Amino acid sequence: MAQPIDFKKLGGPVFVGRANGAQARQKLKIDRLDQQDDPVHVLIPADAYAVNSSFFLGLFGPSLARFNSGERFFAHYQFEGPDHIVDALHLVVERALASRGKLALTA
Repeated sequence: MAQPIDFKKLGGPVFVGRANGAQARQKLKIDRLDQQDDPVHVLIPADAYAVNSSFFLGLFGPSLARFNSGERFFAHYQFEGPDHIVDALHLVVERALASRGKLALTA
């Protein structure tokens, strides 16, 4: 199983900005994690206030495009953290996949 993605290592308690998300994507080698068979746990600390959609799509937009399904994406990347944040991320994924626009899924 892969090392978990721990948002504590990315700063916080607020995670904002597409460029910051894209930078975190590079640092965490998400492209490599996309290709592995094992699920990846994503840990969002209890003291996090927010993960905005821009940061999230900078970090995971190309992965969403690759998996092309919220169900497949969330089966591979398994999020643990405050319910209000995890629920909001599910909405971000749903909207991004529904729009299918370049701005939604690419960094």
